[in-house]
Amino acid sequence: MRFTIAVLLCLALWPATLSAGAWPRGKGAHFLSVTGRVVGAEDGSWTQSYTLFHEYGLTDRLTLSTDFGGAISGLEKLVSYVSVPMGERLGFRLALDMGAGKVAGEWVLRPGLSFGRGLERPSGWIAGELAAEVFAGTGAVDWKFDLTLGLSPGRRAKYYMQLQSGQRAGDPAFARLAGSLAWKIRDGTWLDIGGSVGLANSDPYRLKLGIWREF
Repeated sequence: MRFTIAVLLCLALWPATLSAGAWPRGKGAHFLSVTGRVVGAEDGSWTQSYTLFHEYGLTDRLTLSTDFGGAISGLEKLVSYVSVPMGERLGFRLALDMGAGKVAGEWVLRPGLSFGRGLERPSGWIAGELAAEVFAGTGAVDWKFDLTLGLSPGRRAKYYMQLQSGQRAGDPAFARLAGSLAWKIRDGTWLDIGGSVGLANSDPYRLKLGIWREF
């Protein structure tokens, strides 16, 4: 228990709103998030990981994203990609992603597709992100799909749930159910606290603590 509390306190010191996804970030705008996770195993042991995510609005339409930390396979990565809006279909905004980088020292291509729409009653949003990491040397493909339902009942709090799924090449597909609370601690800065439980072929539970910053 003391170890768990210590880890969570350390994560709280890492400086991070939700990524833009299907919505362009806007020319000159930045979004930065740093997130720490502790992952519980079946034997009661814990591991920890950190991810850094940065978005920058190249133009009013194009958003450049950089993802540093854990990959779909759980290995370290540094990948950048550009998101291009593709209009609306059935009331959902669409955006295509294309980028490249390295995962565990190997070059990968990173295609993706994001979609989303805002909700009025209740105030909130629905969003989805499908992405792949294609290893150039072997042709192996890791993929993920996250589906998010979020609510914004007030100016200081956001609640959201995610169905997180994916697959590492050669392994069975996994699924997790996650819930989070984002609390506004000052203008442009939000504290993000959450956790997840494994549904299939995943760690039994995870805890998350991060900070978002828009500027």
